[in-house]
Amino acid sequence: MPKTVFIADLHLSDDTPELNRLFFQALENWRGNADALYILGDLFEVWLGDDVLSDTAVQTASALKDFGRTAPVYFICGNRDFLLGKRYAVQAGMTLLPENQTVELYGKTYLITHGDEMCTDDISYQRFRRIIRRPWLQKLLLALPQSRRRKIAAKIRAASKQKKQAMGHTPVSDVTEQGVQTALNHYPQTEALIHGHTHRPAVHEHSCNGRTVKRYVLPDWYGGSGGYLKVSPAGVEMVVLKTEAV
Repeated sequence: MPKTVFIADLHLSDDTPELNRLFFQALENWRGNADALYILGDLFEVWLGDDVLSDTAVQTASALKDFGRTAPVYFICGNRDFLLGKRYAVQAGMTLLPENQTVELYGKTYLITHGDEMCTDDISYQRFRRIIRRPWLQKLLLALPQSRRRKIAAKIRAASKQKKQAMGHTPVSDVTEQGVQTALNHYPQTEALIHGHTHRPAVHEHSCNGRTVKRYVLPDWYGGSGGYLKVSPAGVEMVVLKTEAV
């Protein structure tokens, strides 16, 4: 049966060898068995620019390129890899998509996004997001020496880790109803919403304009486990992956 695969929040790096192997094995298993692969952000733990590639980034590009010979690969940036650009996309055989994108799959319209823009209660993060996503600032960041970029990224990651420890899985760090309704009103044709970011895999239902819209939150990847969303003519299914049984 035809299927389309959605993943997010892998946070790959040179420090996650087990997770990297799980992803590469999953790509092999999906190869020839999927109509398309959509990566909805945070494929990598950090992205300093297309000119600063870790060993993992090079290996990932090669694996995605191989997979892309049988099905297209689409990428929406996340809060960790929003600086990923056209150069790396070409190397990996990926098509870059805007932050929000509607796709028609098997007779149904899906809105796909990373999801961080819908966490509207996290006011400080939303302020930071608006600033850091400005094209002129991103261009300035990418023009800095690699050593300077590494220091900036380290500070941002440290601040993010500290905030995460303080907030945990509190409602402030989750998607809000206001955020979801704003997205659905911008894309009224949406029949279902798919996103990641929150690391809270689940299926939710929202009422919008007199109809029910399901929201699928993608599973995150950690250690030797991960998961993906399989969309097919039969419906939508959340699939768990583990190292011993990809």
